[in-house]
Amino acid sequence: MTNDQILNKLIYNQKKVTYSNISDIFELNFKKISRLIPLLASIKSDFIGIKKPSNDLFLLCHDKAPYTGTYTLTHKIQSQDVMINRPDICFKIYFDAKLLEVTSICKETRINDSHPLINDCSDLAFQLELNLFMLRWLDYCLDRYNGAEWSKSK
Repeated sequence: MTNDQILNKLIYNQKKVTYSNISDIFELNFKKISRLIPLLASIKSDFIGIKKPSNDLFLLCHDKAPYTGTYTLTHKIQSQDVMINRPDICFKIYFDAKLLEVTSICKETRINDSHPLINDCSDLAFQLELNLFMLRWLDYCLDRYNGAEWSKSK
């Protein structure tokens, strides 16, 4: 078991959500996205990560300032006549503090109706839920796209 997996398990199994728990996840997510997209701090437009045989991975840049950036990391899937983003994970990066905070996932209020913190509707519990989802998504992306070739989207 890696250090990331041990920390994830410890945080997830705690009964009470604290800002310290969430901050640890913010840091882990920043480390993972930095491994996945090494030049992220310099990206000011949309990019595509290509690594065969996987589907292309899209990084959509919504806003980039000197110390922060807001992005979406997603797949683009053709559904009938429309292109949809799945999962549609929007996040803010604090480059100076080395933190990644999820701001929304698929614009839904709940990810998992059977989540162990479902009755704790505090902002901290919701933040933990969103950022744990991002942690898993980044693990998947690192498994599939580590070393991907990133190029500017057309």
